[in-house]
Amino acid sequence: IALKGLGIDEWQMTAPVNAKGDALAVSDFLSFLSNLNFTRVVEESSKDLSPFGLDTPGLKIILSMNNGETKGVRVGNDHPMGNKVYLALLKGSQVLAAGVTKNRLNRTVHDLRDKTILDFKTPQIKKIEFIRHDKTLNLIKDQESWKVLENTVIAKGNGTEITNLLNTIQAAQIEQFVEEKPKQLTSYGLNNSKLTVKLSTTKSNESLALLIGKNSDHGFYAKTLSKENIFTINQSLFDTLNNRKFVDFLNKSLVDFNDDDLIKMTLRMDNVTVDLVRNKKDSQKWTMEQPIEMKANSATINSLLFDLKKARIVEFVTTHAKNPKILNFEQPEKEISLTYKNGETWALKLNKKTSSPDHYLAQRTDEKTVFTLQKSSVESIFRSLHDLKDRTLLEFNDDVVKEIHLDDSTQTFILKKSTNKWNLALPEPSNSIQSFIGKDILWTLNSIEFESVLKVDPGNTMTGLIKPKISVKLLDKESKVITHISIGNPVAKSSEEHYLKVAKNPAVYTTNKRFLNEILINLKKIKEKL
Repeated sequence: IALKGLGIDEWQMTAPVNAKGDALAVSDFLSFLSNLNFTRVVEESSKDLSPFGLDTPGLKIILSMNNGETKGVRVGNDHPMGNKVYLALLKGSQVLAAGVTKNRLNRTVHDLRDKTILDFKTPQIKKIEFIRHDKTLNLIKDQESWKVLENTVIAKGNGTEITNLLNTIQAAQIEQFVEEKPKQLTSYGLNNSKLTVKLSTTKSNESLALLIGKNSDHGFYAKTLSKENIFTINQSLFDTLNNRKFVDFLNKSLVDFNDDDLIKMTLRMDNVTVDLVRNKKDSQKWTMEQPIEMKANSATINSLLFDLKKARIVEFVTTHAKNPKILNFEQPEKEISLTYKNGETWALKLNKKTSSPDHYLAQRTDEKTVFTLQKSSVESIFRSLHDLKDRTLLEFNDDVVKEIHLDDSTQTFILKKSTNKWNLALPEPSNSIQSFIGKDILWTLNSIEFESVLKVDPGNTMTGLIKPKISVKLLDKESKVITHISIGNPVAKSSEEHYLKVAKNPAVYTTNKRFLNEILINLKKIKEKL
């Protein structure tokens, strides 16, 4: 076995075959030899080397140095006591013993020959083809993303899955070298291979190709298109390449986008169309344009978008909707569409026609693939109209508020702000109340939401808004009213809701009981300090 150094970390095997050497294996072997020491001198000058197997050694290691010098050893028999071998330099009769076995010093063609199947760098691959007789599966790189193409069906690819596949192929090793210059390929099943894997790179116009044929005792016969020799690959690599299908490479993330690029979202559900448009002046806010025009709940929309990007496809049911009428995506039960700044759109259509009650059938824009989504994922995306509305009733700046007037129909309480501290001014001045009470009341008022807007005012007797449970008035430093709300009786049909009215607004609302309770709890804390 002869190898020639071609440069740093590059070796060429010149005998018994002309082939690329395994640079790492050669480097490891040279490192092993450079650290090899003898443990003792057995004979200083032996007249008979045959007892040590050194007269006609079965193994010689010869190193040709850059300076023209030749170094090396003759390897004899293993020592009778074990774990040692007899050695001698290339020239001379001195017999040495080293603490290794003969087997540790021996190397085979297979050990030192490069066993790389396809030599490439993963980032340079722009296309992968799986060719099985008359069927081809294509994985095509489009800038930083991948597409999967089979027949006329094209879908978004899973970049991580495809990169892992390339890394597996790149790291794959030849199992056994079979024949260097075969006269025929038929007996190996390579004249019409069962599977061909082609890789196209950005560095060359010629593809790298691996042809896989019949199975053998050591795996499967294979060869590359660029070389003559036949070798075998192991079962694991064959399974990795042969068992991959279209659906295995599809991207299971539903959609990926930058929130800031989104300008409009439309939801169609329960025979209602909800149009949500991003505010041009304040990108953090959204407006509902349909079915009614009002402010949208930005927090709910942000949560919806997060859940949309987090949603994952359960499985791909089919790669082609042969009969769209059966799946009925022309009239979906639910649909969401996104519009981006650049004018591009994306849409998702869903139907419940699936054998599992926990799944929805779905299809994306410009894709023929049909897949399933978890019911919980769908519910997190399609929020109710009620939740999408901005139901906050009051809007004010806490820093502007200098007085809080509370009236529980029996007594009036006034809190005044001095610097950053709230003190009681009425019914009697006191600075002993806890300052955070004022902040808590403002926080409750800022977050108070309505549950519904009544089309018809039920009247003061029913609402109790003439003599409310609590009335809260906020004033600025000039004692001008900023806002004023009154919370009255509980709603007859729902004791968890109370009637509410905002001053200078004719509408009558209902609100959750917890907002009233939060204000009354703080009022109780004030009374306890009197």
